[in-house]
Amino acid sequence: MDLVPDDPHANPTAWRIALDACAGMLSMNTSKGLRPLYELPHFQGSFSISREGVLAGFRLRLPLPSEARLAQAGTAAELSWESMSLDADGPVNSLGGRARLLLGRRETFTDVSALCAKIPGERPYIKIVLETVFSPVALHWPTDGWQRLRPVTLTLFSEIRPAEVGSQEPPA
Repeated sequence: MDLVPDDPHANPTAWRIALDACAGMLSMNTSKGLRPLYELPHFQGSFSISREGVLAGFRLRLPLPSEARLAQAGTAAELSWESMSLDADGPVNSLGGRARLLLGRRETFTDVSALCAKIPGERPYIKIVLETVFSPVALHWPTDGWQRLRPVTLTLFSEIRPAEVGSQEPPA
C-alpha cells in the first residue's frame, strides 16, 4: 500500500512523526555496560527523507528534564542534535555520518549511526533509530559523565507514519 500515490516520501504533508512512538535515552558507558542517566520523552524537529524513503538527515531539539539541566545561568534547557549528510553504512537499512550536538554555546561533533527501516503492512511506516556517543567534557554535560570522564550515549527511537486525513497533528 502506498502512503500517497506515485512518490510517498516527496510530499511532506503525506506523513508525520508519530509522537506516541518516540523516546530518547541518555546513558553513560561504564565498565558494567550502559547506565541510564535521563529519559528524553519527546523532541521537536524534523527528519529529511529521500525519495526512496531512506533517512537523509535530521534536525532535533531535545528538551532536557529538569534534573538534567545545567545550574549555570543562561544555559539552554535543550540539546540540539543535527546531521544532514547520512549515507549508507554497511548492512541494509544502516546509515552513518557526522552529527553536531549543541548545548547553549558549547558544541561538539561526533559520529552518528542510524537505522531506517520501512515496515510493511496495512499501514506501512518508517522506523528510525539514531545513536551517537560523545565526550561529555566538550559540552560540560551531563555532570556524571563529565566528572568521571566517561563517554555518553544518546539514543532516539521514532516512527514516521502516513498522515491521517483530518489528523490534529501537524506534519513533520
